[in-house]
Amino acid sequence: MNGAITDKISAKDISLGEFVTLLVLRLDNERVPMPFQNEEKWHRLFYKLKTEREKQGRPGFFDKLRFDWDGRYPRCQDLSEYLQSLHWNGFISVANPTYDRLSVDQDVKDLGDKARPNVQDEQLEQFLSDTISKASALFRGQ
Repeated sequence: MNGAITDKISAKDISLGEFVTLLVLRLDNERVPMPFQNEEKWHRLFYKLKTEREKQGRPGFFDKLRFDWDGRYPRCQDLSEYLQSLHWNGFISVANPTYDRLSVDQDVKDLGDKARPNVQDEQLEQFLSDTISKASALFRGQ
């Protein structure tokens, strides 16, 4: 993450990593199954968010995300690398037999707010809530 956990984050300065961290923590809290092995749904979600340029609270980093169309869906290398790094550093667990779903590691859950970026922006909060709704529907196949 960009700075100390106590730093206040807004849509203007939140990083991809901080946004993904918040999203994963909240999706896990709501028991939304999150894909790991097959990242297609993550990439489709983030591509949709990138195209919503006029959406209030949309983080600025979306303007810089690059997507490749070499396959059947848009793919962002930065997003893939960050999702993998969450696994490498023990933030998430993929201990299920097929490594197809991720969940937040219990030690991270025990840290509570210490592991969560400090959002102080109502528009970013609303954007994040809308993203959680979209991710929930997409990840659950609705």
